[in-house]
Amino acid sequence: MNRKLSERSTVVAIKDQVSSDLGGEVAILDLAGGVYYGLDEVGARVWELIHEPIAVNQIQETIVEEYDADRVRVERDVLAFLQRLADEGLVKVRDDVSS
Repeated sequence: MNRKLSERSTVVAIKDQVSSDLGGEVAILDLAGGVYYGLDEVGARVWELIHEPIAVNQIQETIVEEYDADRVRVERDVLAFLQRLADEGLVKVRDDVSS
């Protein structure tokens, strides 16, 4: 769970959770840990994207384009957000090529 992500990592949401769209935001229940998580609009969009395996850099590019946001900030924030999800056990990291 503590694997280090990079822009070239591939992530996917774990199966042992349920989530619900709450009008643009998302609530996630980790069934294994019994913990709820709440995501804002951008976090909800990232969550939607990771239901199928996807490279971190593809997520970053999607957020930059859809929200017309600063690329450097998006790259940093998305990577940190996904790392937190990985640390909490909500995503699996696949094909991680970072050292």
